[in-house]
Amino acid sequence: MIRLLSLLIILSFLGFGSCKKKLTDPDYCSAGWATQVQAEVTALSNAMTVYINNPTDANCLSYKAAYQNYINALKPFSKCTLWPLQQKEAFEAALAEAEAEISTLCN
Repeated sequence: MIRLLSLLIILSFLGFGSCKKKLTDPDYCSAGWATQVQAEVTALSNAMTVYINNPTDANCLSYKAAYQNYINALKPFSKCTLWPLQQKEAFEAALAEAEAEISTLCN
């Protein structure tokens, strides 16, 4: 759960970073990209709350699925060409760490 919070903090930082839309960047590479994954953030938050309050296998699997959907929604943002290399590497490392955490859920 700490890794999830770390990922959310890093992504918040990146959301306010230097990624600006231009014609050579994908449409999702804009300063308002965080709103584009809001549905996944909400679903993840809801699934995590349900699982914490009732840690059943079914709720864990729902939480795991919501977490993976969130990560999948974030992956295209690593294509932003205007992010500095260090920022891009931190983003990709956070995604890799989050995916590793997913594999440990529900075991």
